[in-house]
Amino acid sequence: MGSTLSTAYISGPSAFATQTTSNDSSKWKQYDYIIVGGGTAGCVLASRLSEDHGVTVLLIEAGPSKGSILTRSPLTWTKNFKTGIDWAYHSSSPELNNGNDFHMARGKVLGGTGAINALIYDRCFPEDYDSWARSGCTGWSFKDIEPYFRKAEGYDPNGFFTTVDLSEKGTNGPWKIRQTPSLAPIVDLTIEACKNIGMPYVEDMNATNRAIGIGRMAGIIDSAGRRSSSATAYLTPNVLSRPNLTVATNTNVEKILFSVNEDTPRAIGVQVATSDKTPKYRIAATKEVILSAGAISSPHLLFVSGIGSAEELKLADVPLVKDVPAVGKHLLDHVTSGPVILRSKPGMTIDDLNHSPFFAISSLLKWVWNGSGLLGRMAIGSVAFARSDDSKIVDTNIGVVKDLSSGPNSPDMELMISPAIVPSFFQFGKSGEYGLTIAASALKPESEGAMRFRSGNIYDRPVLNGGYLSSESDVNILIRGVRLIIKLAHTEPLKSQLEFRYDNKNQKDYFWMCDQDPDKLTDEEIRTFIKRNGHPSFHPVGSCRMGQDERDTVVGPDLRVHGIRGLRVVDSSIFPEHVSGHPAAPAVMVAEKASDIIKTQAHS
Repeated sequence: MGSTLSTAYISGPSAFATQTTSNDSSKWKQYDYIIVGGGTAGCVLASRLSEDHGVTVLLIEAGPSKGSILTRSPLTWTKNFKTGIDWAYHSSSPELNNGNDFHMARGKVLGGTGAINALIYDRCFPEDYDSWARSGCTGWSFKDIEPYFRKAEGYDPNGFFTTVDLSEKGTNGPWKIRQTPSLAPIVDLTIEACKNIGMPYVEDMNATNRAIGIGRMAGIIDSAGRRSSSATAYLTPNVLSRPNLTVATNTNVEKILFSVNEDTPRAIGVQVATSDKTPKYRIAATKEVILSAGAISSPHLLFVSGIGSAEELKLADVPLVKDVPAVGKHLLDHVTSGPVILRSKPGMTIDDLNHSPFFAISSLLKWVWNGSGLLGRMAIGSVAFARSDDSKIVDTNIGVVKDLSSGPNSPDMELMISPAIVPSFFQFGKSGEYGLTIAASALKPESEGAMRFRSGNIYDRPVLNGGYLSSESDVNILIRGVRLIIKLAHTEPLKSQLEFRYDNKNQKDYFWMCDQDPDKLTDEEIRTFIKRNGHPSFHPVGSCRMGQDERDTVVGPDLRVHGIRGLRVVDSSIFPEHVSGHPAAPAVMVAEKASDIIKTQAHS
């Protein structure tokens, strides 16, 4: 067992690492487990592995230990983008936005992206995981992984407005889960319109036998109306007081270190620094190094450490440790149509929050005082899931769509509903204007992206080509989704609260799409709109995907990197296929299951 070091949050490698570039790991400070990345999965791992007082655990996070009031308030999630706690990556695709870059928000703080996301708690559909198992990921069917959702869940019995079967949920887990009231009346009208076009109303959006339809989502929010990230949930004061757990912040892991004097390379530690200009430190892992740095940083760390495509490593002048061609490949994201903004009558939305200082300040004071008011509510509290081949509600005559759903009871389309004018994550409507924003999302994309690594320097950011909408099937799903949104807009009781100006010819006007006569609007016009306004959902997965085929996957079902001893990846990068929903809850499930796998194998 390695050395013990009682913890608070430690910032500065000299407190937990050895300043050296020597390859003699016996002279480095040691821990049994080194977890790289204190994000959604990493905090879970640190908490669970340190339950065993016979091992030492070091968690290393590049960002600070805490965010600000903007991370704690559920409604202000987008205000964290492009701040010091956002990695602020960029991605692009020739098919979208004229090939220009998109901002790709990733959390750089304890809690990771779970500290800056939209707080949607979504188990996703059971068939997603059964599909994982069919692809060769033994032990990852819904039956196998469902107990780990329950283990994490702290459902609030008094925190739901819809009928939720708590016998199917966890109520004693660390992660606080509840619903919040609708932000504005127009949300309830949208739900009624969905029901009136034939969408089922789903009381429990996380039921074991989950149905497709419209419903209110659960949120990762505590009873005080504050965000419950994996950091706040799993790294409680009691956990942080464990003498065998060390949590280091504001520290960059520059590369994984290996012993190559054996038949199979073994991860023996990591090199860290506070920047590329500061001294280098090394730390030994006597049992394992575990990457939980996310779908962008985990493959990047593998590559700069010598694990990736042999050909690409050679081009980047990185010494080869192991040829694993799939590192950074098969990058998947949910891509949206872009915001379809419907012009609303006054009094039905929350647009005044963005324009009235009095309204904003009074809302803030309510939330600070007792967690009530708008700032304690989810920005996207209700969503609709659908199948693009459901002819009862969707125009299935539009293009050709491949059925890539996880099964007959799973969706491939989502409508996300926001009761305000939201042209982008960084822009709101003009004062005196009111609107409802709905975006369609393709949940099971055929389009794949890939990462291109520039060098062996971790500070040299990778190039992200998302490959968004390179599949015609994905484009057609979104065209069908936009048609569905327009259909909803012309369905009561929503229709009578909207205003349409059919003479609007300005395609740069964010109301243009809703102002078009549905009978005259062409599919080609919608296609052009999507190519101009479409956007990834900040749900990247798959870049270190799990599977049996070492030529086309990165980790096996036990999450060990193929051909490397003492190294695992535990985060959303291991998803072999994308989930039919929001990936935060699946990422925590993966970490919960991985913790048990690691503990079991350590004692076998």
